[in-house]
Amino acid sequence: MFKILTDSHKLIAREIHKNIVENYDVDLDIDKLQWGSIAPDVLPYYKFKRHYKDESLEFISKEIVHLIFLGRYSNLKNKNSFFIRQLSKKVGIISHYLCDFTCYPHAYRVTFMDDMKSHLKYESDLNEYAINIHKFNDVNLSTEDLNIYGDDSKKLADIVGEYIDSVVEEYMEDEKSFSNDLDYALKLSSNVALFIIEMILNYSEEMEYQFN
Repeated sequence: MFKILTDSHKLIAREIHKNIVENYDVDLDIDKLQWGSIAPDVLPYYKFKRHYKDESLEFISKEIVHLIFLGRYSNLKNKNSFFIRQLSKKVGIISHYLCDFTCYPHAYRVTFMDDMKSHLKYESDLNEYAINIHKFNDVNLSTEDLNIYGDDSKKLADIVGEYIDSVVEEYMEDEKSFSNDLDYALKLSSNVALFIIEMILNYSEEMEYQFN
């Protein structure tokens, strides 16, 4: 059961890796990225960071900003560097939460007792669908792309949080299906991962106020 429930997260991690290479020619550590994508279901620390948007949106938004801040001035072309390994793992962890935010049982809070059985069955069936049937399609979001240059009064964590919240709202207004779960999960996770890479590559001292 556990192996089945990790496959869709790893699948999306591989797609994120491909998108980052295609867009920025940055080659993250695929093994660390895939490990990060399942770590929140394995490591005890993340069991206390619940995989629901209402509880963990602030946590994930701050993780994204912290990762960008740690990566400032880093050389992302050095595939074997310690930072690339850490970045890869953290991007995987972030993707796990974002994928859960756009997964039916998490988005609609299917929890406890009999509901938890249906939650686990849904995720098992979703993974089977992801492995054997699904072909990813791009989601045309109405939510504007992440942009730090709009409102100078907002901190980066707030901008990121509002973006994630808006995309999840779009997902919840769309048709409920395995296909949409996976397509929105990839779209949100990939957009955030690309934003992290872009911010690190383009970091400048003028952006310092965003992190205070």
